[in-house]
Amino acid sequence: MAGGALAGATRTCPLGDAWLAERTGEAPPPSRVDGREADFGEAVDAAAAILRDARLPLVCGLGGTDCESQRAAVALAEALGAVIDPSGGAGGAASQAFGVSTTTFGDVRDRADLVVAWRADPVSTNPRLLPRLRLDRAGRPPGRSLVVVGAEESATAAEADELVELAPALDFEALWALRALARAVPLERELAARLPLDALERLAARLRACSYGVVLHAPAGYASSLALLALVRDLATLAHVVALPLRFEAGARGAEDVLAWQTGYPGAVSFARGHPRAWPGEFSAAGMLERGEPDAALIVGFDALRGLPPRASDHLRSIPTVVVDPCATETAAAARVAFATAAAGVQREGTAHRMDGVPLTLRAPLASERLGDGDVLGAIQARLAGDEGS
Repeated sequence: MAGGALAGATRTCPLGDAWLAERTGEAPPPSRVDGREADFGEAVDAAAAILRDARLPLVCGLGGTDCESQRAAVALAEALGAVIDPSGGAGGAASQAFGVSTTTFGDVRDRADLVVAWRADPVSTNPRLLPRLRLDRAGRPPGRSLVVVGAEESATAAEADELVELAPALDFEALWALRALARAVPLERELAARLPLDALERLAARLRACSYGVVLHAPAGYASSLALLALVRDLATLAHVVALPLRFEAGARGAEDVLAWQTGYPGAVSFARGHPRAWPGEFSAAGMLERGEPDAALIVGFDALRGLPPRASDHLRSIPTVVVDPCATETAAAARVAFATAAAGVQREGTAHRMDGVPLTLRAPLASERLGDGDVLGAIQARLAGDEGS
């Protein structure tokens, strides 16, 4: 740190350098209304008015902030009678519906003899993960195997013992076939002609024979997530196999955990009836926006216009939005009201949950006079409460 700014960083990867650069570069004004700089109180009033007047407000994102701010977002969604949905996919809802056997990265490093990267490329998305887990080819101990399931050669596949080439559209079918193969249930090969059955048979044999197997998987749709967890459950009678999702956003796991302990559900929660209800299809942020249902949105720590499907992004552009984010994103630039905040883990302290659910304390190496995400959300909720009391 030099002169209150970040002078440099050590022991980071290129993705970490980019993450820090986004949060330590030139920041936009702390609060804006209709693209112009505004007083904080004016911006809070404008945000409260947008959310108060909405028939069906949506709260989404949360993957780029800390657990304390995520909790404030849940409280605000409840006060609004809004729908709240983190942007991490349907894996949390599938886990709750089906149950999951999971693990920590420490167990993967110390105990796993078979790791399957299903539709995941951690060398690209989480560059330091394989060496830390001793899964890279140079550091992998004898007796440990890495199998990659993906559509094509990838950086992770280059480190693996085997690549099972599988088109993304066949995930559900392949996982269902693996369930049968793992339980030695005969398959009609003609019915499964589109699948690489020889490779899947080898993978099923590896899973049956392992002493500690781990499936590291990328975020997936609800049906594929259910199928993967069903496979892990079936294998429980044959071997010790666990599943662990690899998230793309730093706070995605924490968002699901906070929502679960506050509402009982990890995602796609509606407070419209005054109590939490959840259904991944009906109340997912992307699905609701694609159907044109929300008439206002509060987006926290998420560049929604880049991260959502095109139809969902198009509807988001057509409704008034409030953005709370330390980064200068496309979504913040297009918002009716935008708050540029102090970043958790850079300019303010907080708590985050690692991808395996282990809580970590975030320190603040830099100082900032800006408010945190949770402070802004609390101010909006206080303004709404004042409106009700007046």
